This record gives sequence, C-alpha cells and structure tokens, in this order.
Amino acid sequence: MSETDDAVRRRIDLLVRRGRGRLVADLVGRLGGGRLDLAEDVAQEALAAAIATWPYRGVPDNPAAWLNRVARNKAYDRLRRESRETGYDPDTDGRAADPVSAIDGAGLDDAELDLIFLCCHPDLDEKSTVSLTLKVAGGFTAREVAGVFLEADTATGQRLARAKRRLRDLGAEAIQPPSRFDVARRLGSVLKVIYLMFALGYAPRQGETLLRRDVAMEALRLIRVLLGHRATATPDAHALAALIAFQASRFDAREADDGNPVLLADQDRGLWDQALIAEGLSHLQAAQSGSDVSVYHLEAGIAAAHALSPSWDACNWSGIVALYDTLADRTASPVVAINACVARAMAGDAALAMRDLEALSNTKSLDAYLPFHLARAEIQRRLTCQADARSAYQKALSCRGSAPVLRHLENCLAAST
Repeated sequence: MSETDDAVRRRIDLLVRRGRGRLVADLVGRLGGGRLDLAEDVAQEALAAAIATWPYRGVPDNPAAWLNRVARNKAYDRLRRESRETGYDPDTDGRAADPVSAIDGAGLDDAELDLIFLCCHPDLDEKSTVSLTLKVAGGFTAREVAGVFLEADTATGQRLARAKRRLRDLGAEAIQPPSRFDVARRLGSVLKVIYLMFALGYAPRQGETLLRRDVAMEALRLIRVLLGHRATATPDAHALAALIAFQASRFDAREADDGNPVLLADQDRGLWDQALIAEGLSHLQAAQSGSDVSVYHLEAGIAAAHALSPSWDACNWSGIVALYDTLADRTASPVVAINACVARAMAGDAALAMRDLEALSNTKSLDAYLPFHLARAEIQRRLTCQADARSAYQKALSCRGSAPVLRHLENCLAAST
C-alpha cells in the first residue's frame, strides 16, 4: 500500500472511530433501548463494510449518512428475518421510534450524549452503568473497560451482559427521555463516563499509540456541550472540564517524534497549549460557585498546580501532596494512593513514599497494574536501590500497557543495569 493509501486508511479509521458513537446512538433511538446488542452488531457490520470498501471506492461525500443507511438496512433485514417468530414489524415499530433529546425540551441536541444518558439508567448500579456506557457509547472493548476497574475481563463481560439484559427487560421504558429530575440523577454517572473516556484516551493501556487524541478530545467536546446548558452546567461539570483542559494542554509535549513518552519532568512547557490552560482556569473559577468540593475539584487543583508551574523543580509539591491526601481519603482508591506516593517522593520524602507504596502490595488488583510497579521502580531508583528498581521494572513489563510505554520501560530497565 502506498503512502497515499496509508493516509486514506488513517482517515477512514478516524472517521469510523468518530462515527461509531453517533451511529449506535441513532440506531438505539430508532430500535429501542432494549436492542442495544442489535444496534452494536449492525453498527460494527456497517463500519467493517466501510473499512472494506471506502479505500477502493472512495469515501462518500456524507460518511455518516452512508453508515446510517447501511446499518439501518442491516438491522431491518435482521428483524424481518426474525419476524416469523416474534411478529415484529420493522416498517412500523422501528421507524416510529424517532431519536429524542436526552433532556426533554432543553435543546441539548447531541446523539452521543443522548446515548450516554440512556445507558446511565437509574435502575443500574453505577459500576454497571459506567461499564455499559463506555462499551456502547464509547466503543471501548470489554478488556479496556476491565482495565479501568482493575478487574478480570470475565467479570466485566458478565456485568455488561447483566446490564444489557436489564435494559432489555425494561423495554420501552428504557428509551424514554429522562425528565429534568432524571437528568440531575444521571449526571453524576455521565460525568464519570466522560472522565474515564478521557482517561482512556490520555493513557491507553493497550495498542500501538501513547495516546488516543480523538477519544480524549471527544471527551472534551462532550463536557463542553454539557456546560452549554444550565441544567447540566454544574460546579462538578466545570471542575471536570477544567481537569480535562489542563491535561489536554500537554498533548503536544507528551510524545516524542518517535512516539515514545516524554515524562512530565522533561517536557518542553513551551509546547503546552496556553489556550486550553486558560480555558481550564476559567472552568476552575466557575467550579467554585458551589458549596461542595468534588473529586473533580481536587484533581483539577492538582492539574492546575502543574499547569501554572514554570518548571518541574518549581512545582508546589507539598500542595500537590496535600490535595492527593485529601483525594485518597475521599475515594479510598488504590490508584489515587499510588499517585499520592509518587507526589510525596517528588516532595522529598521518598522513604515514606516507599513505605506507603509497599503497604499497597497486598492489594490483589494492583498485581497486574503497570503504574503501580512503575511507581515502585522510580521510587526505589531515587532511594538508590537499583536491584529493587530493576525487579519492579521487570514486573511492570509483564503487565498490560501500550507499546510506547513498554518501550520506555525497556529503556529504563537497560539504563538501570
């Protein structure tokens, strides 16, 4: 395949990834919330058809319309084949269910957000809600979702199956547009989905790329849409928008020309996007309008400390440690605890950081979590415990991670010998 063909393929892949959520959203709106499996299946078939034909026939003038037409036809064909047993008439039932806005009468016209609000049904527990939404609306695999929760792929697969079965049992009720009260009830889960979507784009745990910009920037787009309406422009939403903007501002500095990671300490801060930093500061100010401090406020405060620091050495590490300690108390999350240990080591107390980190060693879910072992390696290196550092690097290399991160670990291991 020529370089031109490669460029066409990359464009098609990008169109397909970006179009998936909107395609599934449209199909669910027409077929009903109880047919999530069917919507996902025919969407995937349409996307596969696009990948197979567009490189040779050319990308259609309206790719989204092409995908919608193919997917709908496949869905209706499948339902017609099943009609002998079910009595379903796709010509009346399927086309009658026009897509509706997630916020009734609020003017929030966004297909992806409609699907996210649909999946964040209050009859599902939050973990099921978030898992299902990341899978259906975000297009992430069950394996990627499992990585978010530090659990086995099979456990996530079973939870997804139960959640889909529950929505299917709800039938027509599952596709009803939520009232303004329901929107408020679901907003917390919606924010968590957007947060995790950005996290999976910011630091993929598999694949060939260091970051998935399209996924991360889609999360930023979604939170901006939410902030465009007063019903969802809450202090927590502003805090999450601030966090995402601060983190996204570093994208150009995070990745070297060869695709390998550039650590925060080594990044050229002149490459940080000042417009996104300014946007983050604006959202952070707006987030102070409420009386409560959420985990998004705390994480945005940490990101702001980095964004505003002129250099790595000048960073306010003691302030960052204090924010992480508060966040760890609030969440009881082992991932937050790991980050708190790293910050404490940066603040100058590597020995205490190592003791706190070792206290997490009995947490079973961290055994296969790459950042845990990487943190151990880096802190051991600071303590000049080279043998322990090498052992931790080797353990990290046995964990799931993106190819650039694994290459970085190999370089660190080689340098420690």
